[in-house]
Amino acid sequence: MERKLASKFYINSLEEDIYQNREKTLLLVVDEQPKLMKTMENGEKTVTNTLTLLKAFKEYDMNYLATEQYPKGLGRSDDRLLELIEEDKIFAKSLFDAAIPEVVDFIEKKEIKKVLVVGAEGHVCIYQTVRSLLDMGLEVFLVEDAVSSFTEDLKATALSSLGQMGAVLVNTEMVLFDIARDSKDPHFKFISNLVKSLR
Repeated sequence: MERKLASKFYINSLEEDIYQNREKTLLLVVDEQPKLMKTMENGEKTVTNTLTLLKAFKEYDMNYLATEQYPKGLGRSDDRLLELIEEDKIFAKSLFDAAIPEVVDFIEKKEIKKVLVVGAEGHVCIYQTVRSLLDMGLEVFLVEDAVSSFTEDLKATALSSLGQMGAVLVNTEMVLFDIARDSKDPHFKFISNLVKSLR
């Protein structure tokens, strides 16, 4: 059967006519540092959902990276994130845009096609990052309940604009079930437990 829907709406990549290849998908965690997150509306929810997504990506041995905005002044990432993300996958930056050379190099070397973006702030670093990734021709998923701004109004404007640019808006549970795809998947019990932990 000829497919009518663009591949950008699928988190996994096509393999043998099934959207099951997870090797070309990246989770990018942008600047989830306590000094920033505690000033965000729904900052804790963003970190909680990011942790859930990271656990799922690690369970499936999928790609993930993180950035930190000026850690000298703003401090490191949330300790809970640092427990899950290896140091060589965390990059400091001064630019608001997280599509820095280290991230772009990783994307090119791993031949990444799809990027899920989470973090803060939605109308600053997330906005500029997603715009750059789209401009690179990547398929970008913006995980709405794992993104925060100083106010929800600021975030809403950014999400609306990025959606118009071509980013696909999703939420944490949508991502979890889309990655697993099948209740018979050997990792689905793990995914199911993650979902239960959010409810």
